[in-house]
Amino acid sequence: MLRGCWTPVGPEQGMTLSAREIVDRRISEVGIRVAGQELGVAAILFTYRCTISCRHCCFGCSGKRPEVLMDAERCVRYLADLHETGRVIHIAGGECMAYWDDLVKALEMAQRHGVQPHFIETNASFATADAVVRERFERMRVLGLGGILSSADPYHQASVPPENFLRVRTIGEQIFGRQNLWMSMAPPEEIRDYAAIARDEDRLSDWARRNRPMFVGSAYNELSRFVEHHPIDRLPPQRGWHAAHTGPDCAVEFDRETIWELHIDPYDNIQTNCGVILGKANQKKVRQLIEEGPGNANFISRILVEGGPLQLARWAHVRHGFDLPEKESSKCGLCYVTRSFLRQFYPDILGPEEVYS
Repeated sequence: MLRGCWTPVGPEQGMTLSAREIVDRRISEVGIRVAGQELGVAAILFTYRCTISCRHCCFGCSGKRPEVLMDAERCVRYLADLHETGRVIHIAGGECMAYWDDLVKALEMAQRHGVQPHFIETNASFATADAVVRERFERMRVLGLGGILSSADPYHQASVPPENFLRVRTIGEQIFGRQNLWMSMAPPEEIRDYAAIARDEDRLSDWARRNRPMFVGSAYNELSRFVEHHPIDRLPPQRGWHAAHTGPDCAVEFDRETIWELHIDPYDNIQTNCGVILGKANQKKVRQLIEEGPGNANFISRILVEGGPLQLARWAHVRHGFDLPEKESSKCGLCYVTRSFLRQFYPDILGPEEVYS
């Protein structure tokens, strides 16, 4: 197993188990959310097109994105690759539930090949009635899926009625069990208040300051103005995707043992950090990429590992005339604005367009 702090123990210790079997066993013991936090996650990004346009979306998903989907054959092949990594696997978006028939076709094929994902991620926009949610979740359960991830916050509830999320949570618990729900368990009145926060710019700005998103994609363009900016050579430490950054570099985001963001998108990109392409899934297996070290994938990942966004920004200034900002919102903000500039020169490394447009 490539990642995670848990190893199976008991009377069967010493038996050879596949990475998938080890993950499945842990999920059966502690549920999808805990297993995902322990072992890490990896995903198929089914599409960048979404039913909503969250202001904190690191991938820049929206209804304006091209209607490009992961076809069933590639989806199944890439699910098999992701299962080899010893992570908890899901299908996300954009909003994959918006393409229910295409999604079911992929899930049916995945079941036939024994490579079903562990859960589906949804914004709950589809959940307009109990019958709809129950029918889809029962179908997913029959197809071998074990749970659901759904988000609740002022960004999602700006467009998705709180009742949709609550419906997903209630019926999801009935069908999959609470341990297999990766979502907020806040009281219903708190979930309903998110919609009010979304309509109040002062409350939303306060929320963004207290619950800082990664300032990448839409989050950078929409929300970074709400937080204090600092000189780029004195940016404070920040929370990373799954670990704290204690220095200027981003090694923790690319280390084979700690890398959190791993996705294969409908353009075959293996990417992390929302917009740093590590390779092509139709040319290299994800397991091989991890074993070789994600930080060694390309020269930009190496710069980020060695010196972080400030080193990348200074390199871009010297090499391509990037106009160094005096201040930025965060390390991620400096990285994103630098990468956005560099994309014109290195579109095969910095992409896809959806993340940067």
